[in-house]
Amino acid sequence: MNTATLAFSRAAAARFHFTLPPGLLALLKRAAATSAPARSVVWELDAGANTWIVQPLGRTITCEAGTLWLTFDNEPQDVILEAGQSHRCAKGSKLLIHALASARLSLA
Repeated sequence: MNTATLAFSRAAAARFHFTLPPGLLALLKRAAATSAPARSVVWELDAGANTWIVQPLGRTITCEAGTLWLTFDNEPQDVILEAGQSHRCAKGSKLLIHALASARLSLA
């Protein structure tokens, strides 16, 4: 059997030892190395409605229908998305999404 150590510090390493069944450690390592696809959230906004994304860094906003205006806090450049267009966020500042027309968007 494999012995694994769950350690958050050297002191914790001395206290937490456990034995895993054969193959489970390899399975867990393989699962940890494989990043799961980002869960996509879809919602609709009426014309004139707003929503905020607090930490957009690395997220992708896709306009599935309508028109969206994306504006980042303290950033001079805004983005307009029409149906079928996407924007991957390269900044971590808060993002305001405003529906210029009734819209459906997904966030992944």
